Amino acid sequence: MSNLRKRGVSTDGLCPVCGLEDETILHALCSCNALKEVWRLWKDCQIDLGAKSLDFLDTALKVLAAGNLKDLEILFVVAWAIWHNRNLRVFESVCQGADQVWNYAVSLISDFKEAGKFCSLGPKAGEVSWRKPPNGVFKINTDGATGGVGTLSSIGVIVRDYRGQAAGALCRVLPGCFTVEETEALAIEAGILLARELDLQQIIIESDSLATVQRILAKDYSGGLGHIVNGIVNLLDGFAGWQIRHLKRDFNRVAHELAKFARCNNVCHLWRGVSPPIVRTLMHLDCM
Repeated sequence: MSNLRKRGVSTDGLCPVCGLEDETILHALCSCNALKEVWRLWKDCQIDLGAKSLDFLDTALKVLAAGNLKDLEILFVVAWAIWHNRNLRVFESVCQGADQVWNYAVSLISDFKEAGKFCSLGPKAGEVSWRKPPNGVFKINTDGATGGVGTLSSIGVIVRDYRGQAAGALCRVLPGCFTVEETEALAIEAGILLARELDLQQIIIESDSLATVQRILAKDYSGGLGHIVNGIVNLLDGFAGWQIRHLKRDFNRVAHELAKFARCNNVCHLWRGVSPPIVRTLMHLDCM
């Protein structure tokens, strides 16, 4: 914020999290009292992050000197998650708890490593990866995420055109804790509704839940899931053409990451005509 003031940008300079001190980089990422609960979750940290430092670079050098590159990786990713949380608070009035910020950072590190493996190894012989749809057809990938008892379920949807570019996307926390199959069905329903809002006529739906795909194709309205399946079938009748397919989880990572992002951050987002920043790398990998 001090740099913004030097450039003539109007700001009171106070930290928007604690509201007590000037928002320097070091304060915003490390020394703010409101952030201490986040950094306390780093049980293996080799230094006292609350100790006085010259700036954030000084802190990073101390972490590297006392630990290793893995520690430095944790420092930077958690710091980014803290800054991301700060922006959610300022621009979207969303406030995350310390556990949410920490878990989001940990999941980012894990996902980055998994994406690296996926990129380097590529699909095995005989496997079917994500493919772009034909011209004039839009592909909808959906996924659901469920947690433990008492944890809200969430869904992720990405709609792409024949170039692999996003026509729309969403991530959403559901108002309850649903079974895996219920969550997957609700994700498919949300994808179809989004396609209808975008006025699409020809669609292909892909889900990594084979059981849910089979129930929809069989028009199986039995059991507690029957009313959702019935609603999906009725929605599909409104399209000029549609297909629904099963896709292996390894090739449904974009929708999976959107669902996980919603659950980890307890947020709902809708994107129209733009790709969600959190999955742009994975979308690029899908098109390689």
